[in-house]
Formats: sequence, structure tokens, C-alpha cells
Amino acid sequence: MAAKKISATFAGRTDLVWRVVSGATGLVAGMATRRLLAIAWSSLSPSDLEPPLNPADRRITWSEAMTWAVAAGAGVGVAHLVGQRLAAAGWELATGDPPPGIDDGD
Repeated sequence: MAAKKISATFAGRTDLVWRVVSGATGLVAGMATRRLLAIAWSSLSPSDLEPPLNPADRRITWSEAMTWAVAAGAGVGVAHLVGQRLAAAGWELATGDPPPGIDDGD
């Protein structure tokens, strides 16, 4: 019954609401992952430098810069995927329907 109320409240605006929910989830997941990667870098890096957020910094070796780029890219990509999947599952729990643009398999 609660799912029907939520669906009725956002009737006609589900695409917009889904874009906001999924975008916010992806943003939070990406920010959290970058923070965790920065903590891991500081703990595991042989240098005393912060994570190489500026690739033009000449104090950063090529290997450090490349390692950070690969780790950040993979980490943020995986976090975004996990965030999207969790948002879709939450959407289905709240509304009883799959998010807009996702086929329910029927």
C-alpha cells in the first residue's frame, strides 16, 4: 500500500525523480570512493605526498600518477555501478516498480 502512495505522489514525474535519485547516489558513491582511495594511498604510498590529484605536479613520478589514475578510475567506476544497483533496488522497494528505463523482464 505504501508503494502505491509513493507511485501516486510522483505520477508523471518518475523519470525526473529517478534521474535525481540515481544521480545523487552515483555522486555520493564516487565521492566516498575517492575519499577511501585517498586514505588508502596515504597509508600505502612509499612517498610522503598526498594522492596525485594534479597530474601536472612535477613532484609526482609517472608511475605514481598512473597508479593513482587507474585506481581512481576503477574505484569510482565500481562505486558508481554499486550505487546505481542499490538505488534501483531501493526504488523497486519504495514504488513496487522498476526504475524508469529498466525493463522488469516480463
